Amino acid sequence: MKASVVCWVLGFLIVALFIKPVYSQNVLNSDKDYSVVIAVTINENEHIVGKLEYSNHDPQFPLQLVTFNSIGVVIHVEPYVFELLEKTIISKNVHRIRLRPVNDKYGDGSEIIGTIDFSNEIEPKIRLVNQNGFTYIRNISEKGKAMHMKYLPKVWLGQ
Repeated sequence: MKASVVCWVLGFLIVALFIKPVYSQNVLNSDKDYSVVIAVTINENEHIVGKLEYSNHDPQFPLQLVTFNSIGVVIHVEPYVFELLEKTIISKNVHRIRLRPVNDKYGDGSEIIGTIDFSNEIEPKIRLVNQNGFTYIRNISEKGKAMHMKYLPKVWLGQ
């Protein structure tokens, strides 16, 4: 009798551990405390993908990006950080931002503006453009997803 009860209790605990609901990283967060990771495509180039993190946690930069570029069979990885110049909260978890790259060795350091919408935690949306109107960062495209699965299948880029 005791062994049967112990087995049932242990079985219930094991099932409870493995059947818990899965939530995204910022399910309980608001505009005051957030951290979202988004898979992105860079510069309208289908061969450069990246992992972008947008958060308000100190002391890190509010917008961080790691890009992955395949040249032949070699994958080049480059990190970027951005200085947030202005942030306007349009609605809950929808932010219009203006920023400047801190360590962009290819650009001219011009300002980038756009919107980050993480109101849908499963599919956050991002579109950032430079001063000339060219898309600088956007959600990952289908070609970008294919490149990611071909060259970086074990790297999680985000939502």
